[in-house]
Amino acid sequence: MSRGGAGVQTGAGRLRVLFVHGQESGPQGTKARLLAAHFDALTPAMDTRDFEGCVGQIGRAAAAFQPDLVVGSSFGGAVALALLQRGLWRGPTLLLAPAGAELGLELRLPEDAWVWIVHGTRDDVVPIAASLTLARTGTPERVRLLEVHDDHRLSATVASGRLVALVRELVQRAGEPARSAGDRHLRVFFEEPALWPVLAAAAGGLASLLAWLLATAFRTRHPLLLLGVTLLAGTSAIQVRGDWRGRRPGLLGGALLGLWALGAALAVVAARYGIF
Repeated sequence: MSRGGAGVQTGAGRLRVLFVHGQESGPQGTKARLLAAHFDALTPAMDTRDFEGCVGQIGRAAAAFQPDLVVGSSFGGAVALALLQRGLWRGPTLLLAPAGAELGLELRLPEDAWVWIVHGTRDDVVPIAASLTLARTGTPERVRLLEVHDDHRLSATVASGRLVALVRELVQRAGEPARSAGDRHLRVFFEEPALWPVLAAAAGGLASLLAWLLATAFRTRHPLLLLGVTLLAGTSAIQVRGDWRGRRPGLLGGALLGLWALGAALAVVAARYGIF
């Protein structure tokens, strides 16, 4: 069993990572040593000939160590998946080319679990198709599949430092307040480049409509238009306040603030040149 000592500081102290190694690896493997160099990491040595024994061993280790995150690689990914399915671990989990199907596990993630899966497109040991199936289960906004141009060992991902960054990012994301439904739906457009033109067109149309409403309401002083502006502003303020994250708004709140800023700017230009 290997325990790292350097670690990094988080809000509650040093980040604790439980690493579940692969079938041909161990506490002195590359990933285990990397995690130990950056976090308070625990890597129990397992007898990978006994899958059920490993699941029990890691379940007990998780209960005793109380990690912030479990990372499972290949065989260890299958062990981590079994822990999730049996309710022995419910925290954030990073699965690296998990070999769940090869070990007879159902390709299913429990609801509400934070699980990110990293799989190499050049993996010739564990087919990526299994991870694609696994990523379609669980709670969509908490499950993420990262397809990387890498081999089964994820050598380039480890060497580049991206594995360390993913550990930090997943723990941080899992610790954020739950997002609203609007935030989740909007994030789909921001994270998919193919949808950016749709997002830009929608933002432009809404900003133009808002600009017309603002310019017309303040030019005509029409009571109903002024009431509409007041109601829209009040509703937006409530949404932004509810979506606030620390010192800044979340995605939905930021989008609303940006929409109002653009709409107000267009209204000023429109009033100046008599467009509306």
